[in-house]
Amino acid sequence: MSTSFWVGTAIIVAAALFVLGVSFKNSRQLLFNPEETRQARYQAEPEKLPHQRFNQHGVAPSTLNLQTEDGVKLKAWYVPSTAGATIILLHGYKMDSGEMASIAAMLVRHGFGFIAPDLRAHGDSEGELITFGQHELLDVKAAADYIANREPDNTFGILGNSMGGALSLCYAAQDDRIQAVAAQSPYASVRHSLKQGIKHFTGLPPFPFVPLIRMFSLPYVDLDNPRISPLAMMPALKGKSVLIMMGGADMVVEPQGAEQLFRAGGETTRLWFEPELTHVAFHIDMPEQFERNMVEFFSTSLLHSKD
Repeated sequence: MSTSFWVGTAIIVAAALFVLGVSFKNSRQLLFNPEETRQARYQAEPEKLPHQRFNQHGVAPSTLNLQTEDGVKLKAWYVPSTAGATIILLHGYKMDSGEMASIAAMLVRHGFGFIAPDLRAHGDSEGELITFGQHELLDVKAAADYIANREPDNTFGILGNSMGGALSLCYAAQDDRIQAVAAQSPYASVRHSLKQGIKHFTGLPPFPFVPLIRMFSLPYVDLDNPRISPLAMMPALKGKSVLIMMGGADMVVEPQGAEQLFRAGGETTRLWFEPELTHVAFHIDMPEQFERNMVEFFSTSLLHSKD
């Protein structure tokens, strides 16, 4: 055979190995959040420790040590309600409960209580594997069980950012105790998020990398599992109060996914869309309107329902 044939074959093999290698590396980066990395960040920037961030916003929550049904130990922060309604706050991907500090302070000002766990493989909680809800839904259940036992006469809502928003939608669809859910910048599915995220963070095209990342992830999590897909779970939320917030300039998740979620919801689902906002920016760029809307949403859904 000619030299050009072997050269061409070598180039094809090298390209295939490159694509496989990049996909494997990205699947590992996607699914794992080493504790060593998290603790090194806190040592370098102690002001970003969750309790410091809550204190910076004038909130002094109790520290909780929760344990999930599968034995994972979680760190969480808790302030009881003075009005009879408590909100579970869920942070985003590779963030921690401190991300929710300003939102927690806003809720406390209006009498709401909150519980804000560090999800497994995040913050000071155990674990290093991220499964986008396959196991994290047990973390949310541990928080919900705690407040249900501590405040049995209260009503409960849930509010999450990004991955936490997606988890909020999926969990609320599976727990009748949750009466209201607000999701800021949620993805419609993990696959949707991967398509957008790989373009934004790596500059790589979704194909062939997204299918390969999914393949390399299968030993740990099925990223297409409908239980962790907000879009698949939306029909089960019909009858509950749902608020979806999305910015049109979001480069992390596909903004069009919010419209899909809205259409899949029931009559009690609302969409707050701001064309100029980026990812998880409502409480940062529109703090006054965000506060008004959150207080109105949770008061109507949780406090007025008690009357």
